[in-house]
Amino acid sequence: MRSHTQRPSPTLARSTGTPRRGTLYTVPHDAIRLHTDSPAIYALAGRLWDRDGDGNAGPSDSLQLVLEGTPPGRDVTHEPLLERWTVGPDEAELVLAGALHAHIDCARGSAHVRVVDRLVEEDPGLVTRLALETPVGAMLARRGYAVLHAGAVVGPLGAVVIRGAPGAGKSTLVAAAHRAGFTVLGDETILAARNDPDDLLAAVRDVTLLPDAARLLGLDTTPAVGREGKRRVDLPPTSPAGRRARRVATVLLGSRDGVARLDALTPEVFLDEFPAGAIPQERWSGTPSSIAARWARRGAFRLRGAADLDGAVGLLAELVGAGAEARA
Repeated sequence: MRSHTQRPSPTLARSTGTPRRGTLYTVPHDAIRLHTDSPAIYALAGRLWDRDGDGNAGPSDSLQLVLEGTPPGRDVTHEPLLERWTVGPDEAELVLAGALHAHIDCARGSAHVRVVDRLVEEDPGLVTRLALETPVGAMLARRGYAVLHAGAVVGPLGAVVIRGAPGAGKSTLVAAAHRAGFTVLGDETILAARNDPDDLLAAVRDVTLLPDAARLLGLDTTPAVGREGKRRVDLPPTSPAGRRARRVATVLLGSRDGVARLDALTPEVFLDEFPAGAIPQERWSGTPSSIAARWARRGAFRLRGAADLDGAVGLLAELVGAGAEARA
């Protein structure tokens, strides 16, 4: 279950004290300094970001991510894992029952997370999403990247960005593409580099579906903690390189009815329809219109008939050069 509150300027609890150890990781256009005393957290981080070669060097303005465990005797939670968010343009706070607390200062490029040790052991995927991917994605979206409300799937030629309003079918189409063999960057948000918007980075690499869609696709799923009634698709682990891709096309989702059809869009029509998928976080990151303007120049399409999943996936396969196997 998820509770989400938006405030213009939240006042959030801060924590002091930084674990002694720290390791530098890099992503294109930025660097992350992770401080934790947990070898398990470092192992999870190594699947997301490239570790810096010498481990100590790095820019003085690297993102700072501090993860702490709970004191002895407090590593127990019997509450349902209810996600409570307080979100503003500069800061965000997440409380996951008694299991996880995160404060993200996007403007300063720092985040502090406390997580119970048992959660790291029992649900490392959830810890990866909420304690590592989410804070870093939020901070990157105030620096060299902008956040976009879209999914993205990858084939041999690069990535297709899939954008649409809530309920347009992004997640179901991304999950169908995953079933067909595409690599997935995510189903809800992606990061695009401000100075090169075709340079894409996964924000939170995740796919969640309503139970009916999960049954339709026949995918292995688990309950999606924090998302009432939804199921999470079990994505295979990937390397840091698998979280990056070059955009080859952007697809705006139109009417879901009928046979799947892909229409090339003029820059004017693309820019007129692009805002239909907007979320507030895009405005906070500051550059959705400039990114849309770049994307409008090449590889801009509208996809009608996304409910025709086999046909829609086949059209995506043509865009990314995935071949006949993705249309089978």
